[in-house]
Amino acid sequence: MPKDQNRIDEPEIQRDERGKIKSVSVAFGPHHFVEIYLEAGRVNIALGATHHGVRADAADVPSDFEALVEELKRAHPDKAF
Repeated sequence: MPKDQNRIDEPEIQRDERGKIKSVSVAFGPHHFVEIYLEAGRVNIALGATHHGVRADAADVPSDFEALVEELKRAHPDKAF
């Protein structure tokens, strides 16, 4: 039976020894995912499909992630908000 492609899975949350969130990930649609996680004390984000995608530092303003968002908005203005 094929997996429901019109879905959002329960988020997976990992916490440190003090109970603070160290990562949040969620899968959605047929094979997409987003993960927000701490690495070396910095916030990062990964967006992808199956086992490929992009990772970016999201700890500063401006950030690598902000640059990716701007690039996507320029490439796809009909989808920008």
